Amino acid sequence: MNFSEMDMLLKKSLKPGRYIHSVNTMKVAVELAQHYGEDVEKAKVAGLLHDCAKNLEDNEIKQYCIENHIELTPIEEKQLFLMHGAVGAVLAREKYGVEDSDVLNAIKYHTTGFAEMSTMDKIIFLADYIEPGRNHSDVEEARNLAFIDLDRALISAFNSVIKYVISHNGLIHPFTIEARNSILLLKQKNE
Repeated sequence: MNFSEMDMLLKKSLKPGRYIHSVNTMKVAVELAQHYGEDVEKAKVAGLLHDCAKNLEDNEIKQYCIENHIELTPIEEKQLFLMHGAVGAVLAREKYGVEDSDVLNAIKYHTTGFAEMSTMDKIIFLADYIEPGRNHSDVEEARNLAFIDLDRALISAFNSVIKYVISHNGLIHPFTIEARNSILLLKQKNE
């Protein structure tokens, strides 16, 4: 499937607002990929498709997890919306014909991050967080850092996400904590 076909299929699959968010994320992902010397075509596809499973109902998400042997932790069981990343990677492969592991991994982990994020994983996570349609209170700090220091921008994003989850008495996914801590440890080691 070529990119135009992916785009048309995604547009039919998502609600209009979600589709606009996906296109915005793709545009930011491409800019970040250009800035950090990453593969622009991979960033384009991963940015566009990162939320391809976002409009699925909880029962559909759960069914995809069962059929694809994705084991749910107790936190994921309680917050199935987090699984749209992992299920999105499945859909990207099955429905959109994506085979590239860098793209699939970036889609899979864009909701939580994880300890060993590649630059492409970081770009998609951050592009989703800072795209122009986002207007949460801490977004400007991450936007300002995004083209200066990708890791500092990610730490800002993770801090904001964790604070938001705590303020809503939610469950923090351990991958998010591990992602934040691994980047902090790496930065401290290199300073």
